[in-house]
Amino acid sequence: MLDHEPGEFLRSMFAVSAEMGALSGHLPERGLTPGAILPGSHTMQAFAQSGVLLYQLSSAPLADDEATLVGTVKSRFLAPVVPGDQVVIDVRADRLSGRTFAFSAAATVEGRSVAGFRGAMSRVRLDPAKARPW
Repeated sequence: MLDHEPGEFLRSMFAVSAEMGALSGHLPERGLTPGAILPGSHTMQAFAQSGVLLYQLSSAPLADDEATLVGTVKSRFLAPVVPGDQVVIDVRADRLSGRTFAFSAAATVEGRSVAGFRGAMSRVRLDPAKARPW
């Protein structure tokens, strides 16, 4: 995390390494970070994790019987991300209403836009009588 203001924004960064598993065998002649590979790209994962952090910093930490579920994500990948890049994710709180949080983000490399995201998540209570989903 680089900077944040609860209820407003969170700025984070991740460095792209040629050693990332997603790059292995993906366009071997040219290391590109895939925009969307199963189970998801590193950039989208960084967006979701940054959103979870902003949500918790803007409300309250999760209780022992709660989990955060990202319900929807819309993404647009605008430019390639390559090993050596440092991707800055600037997440904005769009709406916080009860147990639901809507957020958006811009991903940049050296000030150049590489992706944009919109998402929503919610807190859910886990039934302690049931087996944990993980």
